[in-house]
Amino acid sequence: MDDRLRRLSVHPGEEDRLAHVGWELAGKIAFNEAVAELSHQGYAPHPGTEEECEQRQVLGLARFQDPYGFTHEVYYGPTYNIGSFLPGKPMAGRFVGGAEGVGHVVFAIPEMTPEMEQFITGILGMELFTTLPAGRGPEARFYRCNPRTHCLACAIVPGHKGVHHLAIEGTHMDDVGRAWDLVQERELPITTTLGRHMPDTLISFYMRTPTGFDIEFGAQGERLDDDYVQITPATPEGWGHKFVGDGLPVTVRPVVSEEHATSEK
Repeated sequence: MDDRLRRLSVHPGEEDRLAHVGWELAGKIAFNEAVAELSHQGYAPHPGTEEECEQRQVLGLARFQDPYGFTHEVYYGPTYNIGSFLPGKPMAGRFVGGAEGVGHVVFAIPEMTPEMEQFITGILGMELFTTLPAGRGPEARFYRCNPRTHCLACAIVPGHKGVHHLAIEGTHMDDVGRAWDLVQERELPITTTLGRHMPDTLISFYMRTPTGFDIEFGAQGERLDDDYVQITPATPEGWGHKFVGDGLPVTVRPVVSEEHATSEK
């Protein structure tokens, strides 16, 4: 996506799921402070091995889980090589990356518990961007940690848990349009048609990946500065974004209650 040597990784496994989400810190001091805070708060961060750091091309990482069991990693010192990225097809623009990261990831969770809210805002230190009530889609909360409107979001899907989608952003709308045409020409499964989100102004569409989660690809997402004042959109969409999929991503699975699990033993 850019000059970083690692952005997205696909690993073989027995189950289609999100292996981990990485959060970049400014440097070793910030990393050590984060690890100390995680330990103090009882999240027991597990240091990455030399092999894992080499695989991710970073100087250091630590792994821990949130209250719903999603695996997170904090890291510092990513490796880069100027001019190393070569797109798979000609692009009118480029991908948005750099210090802003890949885009955003959306978790589906059964409910937003106080523990999960505290983890995102208190432990990860993110700020709530906005909340969308249930209506055209599930209730959702969006959180930010850089100029993007959000880097992490949680969609409330009662009785289910898993990764819902990953968003990738380009700088030129022509690249989104060409990808939209290409997806249809190759008859890849589209889950949500081209449209513009109201909260972040992103023009995008959603497609189902072979692994079963969705990828959103778009452009023209809003950037926020320090003068941003939180507001609530009246509707999630400015136009478009009609759902045409066949249900939830397969990576969003029913949650088995403890009572049910006990009765199955």
